[in-house]
Amino acid sequence: MNKKEHKNCLMLLQTTTTTANAEVLIEVALQSKLTPRIQQAEIQSHYFWHHSTSQNLLEVCHEKEILLSFKVFKQDFKTLRRLILQHHSYEIPEIVGIKLSQVSKAYKKWCQKTKKK
Repeated sequence: MNKKEHKNCLMLLQTTTTTANAEVLIEVALQSKLTPRIQQAEIQSHYFWHHSTSQNLLEVCHEKEILLSFKVFKQDFKTLRRLILQHHSYEIPEIVGIKLSQVSKAYKKWCQKTKKK
């Protein structure tokens, strides 16, 4: 696989706090056929968020979250992002796209086949 082909493969990472929301996001993403595979892992997140009594104050938060990792082709990234935003429970969902630099030819071919079905 040449370097140009690698640039077409992305990983979209995003988090949520509830199993119910994770299940919704997984189901709508798979039904859309924009992603052939989603991985799920429990993580511990640490971040700043607006204080409950004042939007001008930030507080440190520690929270268990569910990390979802979607494999996606570059041309489908924006559509998948919109779909996630429509079904996400967060006010400001974390959605991060990462270019994949090394993807096996067989795995990429499998991903492409799943889009055509």
